[in-house]
Amino acid sequence: MTRSQRQSLARAEGLWFEDCGLIIQADSTLFRVSRDFLAARSPVFEGMLSLPAPRNADKMDGCPFVRLPDSAQDITVFLKALLYSESFEPYPAPTTFTVIASVLRMSHKYEVDALRKRALAHLSAVHPTKLGRWTRLQTPLFLLPPQPVALEIALLARQTSALWLLPIALYRVCEYTHESDIIVGTNDGQLGPVDQVACVKAIRWLETAGASKILDFLWVPATIMGCFSLPSLRCQTSRMKARIVAETWRESEPGTSALLPLTLWGEADWERLEVCDTCLQAMKGAHAKAKQEIWNKLPELFDLPPWTELERMKAEALR
Repeated sequence: MTRSQRQSLARAEGLWFEDCGLIIQADSTLFRVSRDFLAARSPVFEGMLSLPAPRNADKMDGCPFVRLPDSAQDITVFLKALLYSESFEPYPAPTTFTVIASVLRMSHKYEVDALRKRALAHLSAVHPTKLGRWTRLQTPLFLLPPQPVALEIALLARQTSALWLLPIALYRVCEYTHESDIIVGTNDGQLGPVDQVACVKAIRWLETAGASKILDFLWVPATIMGCFSLPSLRCQTSRMKARIVAETWRESEPGTSALLPLTLWGEADWERLEVCDTCLQAMKGAHAKAKQEIWNKLPELFDLPPWTELERMKAEALR
């Protein structure tokens, strides 16, 4: 390495320890860390560092010198997670998607199981495999803004073989990403051909048959047995008005996405109805059943294994 090349490099803040004997370069950033510490936590680094150094191997300040193909950001976050426990605490400690993504990419690549499990636990908490957990889920801050992050999470799940994240990750891609971006990609990446085709097919079903199924409770059956409003037809009229309004929510402007079935009718929307208790309970039951059926279908929509198999994968990965 020439003197001018060395002068263009910067030491990573908080990750340069003078008493340690390994120097790593990622992009134009240098890290000086303990060779033994890194090898003890990563089988990949252990294997890499155990190889005899060639006679002409690069050195810096008398230390072994390793160039990594990873981004400086990923390596910075990864090493901080290894060295400073407070920089990446277990779920439900607050964090950001940037941190989760860097930790997961690097811990998967370098086989640091403890950090990989921790990162997957953060993502799994907001990509549930049970409808009940989805219903109670509050959108975490690290999922915002939704469009690019949804796409990046789907790419990350594929890259790290975390398939149980994909039904919800791809559902969010369908919800927040226009079809052209699904096919062409964005600055955050491009889905693989399998996921591209699956998402385009899923959008068609979710916006048509799926949306109709989730709203059927508003007019099927036309008369609910035991309705207290007969013969005034107050309940039927209220249900029909609500269905007409809900139909407009399925529409989308060019370049935007329509509401999809799992969010098309929310808890607050029940207040739109002026119906008797019998009709209300019957409709809530029909809506819950339709929502469960759509949830059960999500893995199939995206050409993934069924929920039971995905849950098995999740349990094994997080064990």
